[in-house]
Amino acid sequence: MIKLIATDMNGTFLHDDKTYDVERFEAVLKRLNHHGIKFVVASGNQYRLLTSKFPKDYQELTFISENGAHIVSKEEDLVQFFQSREEIEELVKYVESNHPDAIVCLTGDKAAYIPAKTSQETRAFLKLHMPIMTEVKDLLPLPDDQYYKSVVIVPDGNSEPVIEEIKKHLSELNLVPTASGYGSIDVITRGVHKAWGLEQLMTKWGLTADQIMAFGDNANDIEMLQLAGQSYAMANASDQVKVAAKHVAKSNQEDGVLDVIEAYLDEIEK
Repeated sequence: MIKLIATDMNGTFLHDDKTYDVERFEAVLKRLNHHGIKFVVASGNQYRLLTSKFPKDYQELTFISENGAHIVSKEEDLVQFFQSREEIEELVKYVESNHPDAIVCLTGDKAAYIPAKTSQETRAFLKLHMPIMTEVKDLLPLPDDQYYKSVVIVPDGNSEPVIEEIKKHLSELNLVPTASGYGSIDVITRGVHKAWGLEQLMTKWGLTADQIMAFGDNANDIEMLQLAGQSYAMANASDQVKVAAKHVAKSNQEDGVLDVIEAYLDEIEK
């Protein structure tokens, strides 16, 4: 029996306009709680943003935020995994030298930090994901904070060549770039991803992979989908993600996540 359901947010649980069917979700959550099934939000976004999506329920939910680097359950910090400042500096130097049009954003424990040169369009995009942003003249020297991950925004949206370059030229670092959608690249710590976050919860709660159901649509969901016993790529997911998952659900616009969960609950309640 499934004991934990983990879902990505953007492009998966959320509609394209960042909303979801709140009334329908509340009914599903009530049924999940009745069966002792934990609902886990697994996202590259910051915890403080994710809680704003669930204003009625966040106190009772579990969040794998920052792609696994920050895990919070019922408002208690379970995991905080910070990146090396020296390695972040190397990343910033490389991107600024080789891709001057790209924007690096640092997601810290206190706030997210963006350089002053960031365009209004990019600021508006980042604001959707990072509610507390601080502008700095330059990212170096690094602001006084601890950092979960870095984000690189590629202006033309073509992130794959930049990802490959970072992998090649910064291969000695413990940092891994992964596409997170909309031309955005999450640079995470090697081995610290959503699946790693799920493993921390599995250990804490005594669960196995076959008790996990997971949903995702982008490259930063692949490890999680490969881990889960029941995994679903959204219809709008890339082919790479669909290969990693065991099933395909309807798109995020069609409430594919809620459809699958409701069908599962209907089955066990027969």
